[in-house]
Amino acid sequence: MSQLSASQFLDGIRSSQLLDEPSIAELQARPEALWSDVDSLAKYAQDRGWLTPYQSTELIAGRGDRLNIAGYRIFDKIEEGAFGTHYKALHPALRQPVSIRLLRGEWLSPADSISAYVTRTQAASLAQSPHLANLLDGGTLDSGPFVVHEFVDGCDLFRMVNEMGALPLGLACEYIRQAALAVQAAHEKGVAHGDVTPHNLLLTPVKRVAGTNGDVSIRPWPGASVKLAEFGLAPKRPAIGELTFGESDRLGTLGFLPPERMTDGERTQPGDLYGLGGSLYFLLTTRPPHSGDSNLEVMLDIQQGQPAPLESIKSGVPSKVAQLVGRLLDSNPYSRPSASDVVTTLLPYCERLAAPVPQDILLAHEAFTPDDVPNAVPVARNLDQPTHEDDDPFAEEIPQSSDMPLVEPMSSTSLAKHAGLLPEIHPLDEHHAHDDGHLDTFEHSAMGANAPLATRPKAKATGKNMVWIVAGLCLHVSAVILLIGYMTNWFASSSTPTPPEHKEEKKATTKYKGKTKRD
Repeated sequence: MSQLSASQFLDGIRSSQLLDEPSIAELQARPEALWSDVDSLAKYAQDRGWLTPYQSTELIAGRGDRLNIAGYRIFDKIEEGAFGTHYKALHPALRQPVSIRLLRGEWLSPADSISAYVTRTQAASLAQSPHLANLLDGGTLDSGPFVVHEFVDGCDLFRMVNEMGALPLGLACEYIRQAALAVQAAHEKGVAHGDVTPHNLLLTPVKRVAGTNGDVSIRPWPGASVKLAEFGLAPKRPAIGELTFGESDRLGTLGFLPPERMTDGERTQPGDLYGLGGSLYFLLTTRPPHSGDSNLEVMLDIQQGQPAPLESIKSGVPSKVAQLVGRLLDSNPYSRPSASDVVTTLLPYCERLAAPVPQDILLAHEAFTPDDVPNAVPVARNLDQPTHEDDDPFAEEIPQSSDMPLVEPMSSTSLAKHAGLLPEIHPLDEHHAHDDGHLDTFEHSAMGANAPLATRPKAKATGKNMVWIVAGLCLHVSAVILLIGYMTNWFASSSTPTPPEHKEEKKATTKYKGKTKRD
């Protein structure tokens, strides 16, 4: 049990601004607060969806001051490394999850400084693109600079290829085309990314499946798109050849670095183009342009060798695509094509992706956000039963599961229509003309009798229809009244007995009539 008192626990919540005063007052009135059972009090707050497990752990440990960084309320810790700490947080104004990195000042040395780093970050925020994890904010704290990005829940292409193998040509070209659009948006603002590699190309939305051994497999949803992440995060470094063995953590992803980085540490736009070429090379071959058994061997290969031609490793690659990759990986930075040339050249070979699968937004406590805060990107649920399995090229390769994949915000009706999940529905009074000019008033019947009731068109009541309905009801009522009257008379006549004197009179009458007839 924690040694923290209930008052200290609540003070930590107040200082981090995680909850409002009514919620804090409710916690203070709980029996657990009177007993100073902080663990049970934190569990109650978690069950109500007020706190995440990470927030509870930090508060119980007395580290509530770490749950608010420059007004951003921290939900969870994503990663911690030599650069600093990567968190998932809530934007104070936009009310959406964001990605915030709290960097260590010493990580920028020896070639960079905090002030220069923040200045470059502010310049990078000018670039905006649907395929870029846009930079939203940046500044400095006592511990060092911080950078805020759009939160992307996805999987990097490096891991995706390691799990699935080489991607089909059309899919690889489409992913790199989208990445080139992000690079183009940055270059138009005069900013270079500085580290374009498959590690920073995030695919979203994705579905995750936990295996029996605990490993998690990841597959993309149909229509998943690429976002270039960590824009504006790369610090200025000296030339790779000047780094010592003890600074190997500052080398970055060596296999995708352009040759000029061996003698110049500047992050340039031609270097981004080299990264696009190396990423496409990797998606098609599962190997980076430069490789080796150690960092030293990789650096020697970058400095002295040339990547093997793409067509010599991968068969069936169109000559224009192979030539484009060769130009992007040219050792001369000025011979590389622009990002717009990459987009134009790859477009004819790109696979046309399906529309994203309609997805519901998770509840706040499921997404570890306050009740009134939706996720920045809608997160899918019930993924173990996709609406249209034929659109999923990986449906037979991996068991279905439910997890958090993400998708661009669209209405569920539009998504369903674009994905082919629902037929287009027309009202009964809407006519469609064919090529011959004939109006087909029954075009809506193509839906079939087995269409869901919720999706079938409904007829609208008109004045003429109402007259016929009233007339029909009157006829039915009249028929029922006549039937009741007839049945009543029949039962009465059959059930009433004949008196004895009437029987004698009847016999006499019968005899008299018979005698008269014989006479």
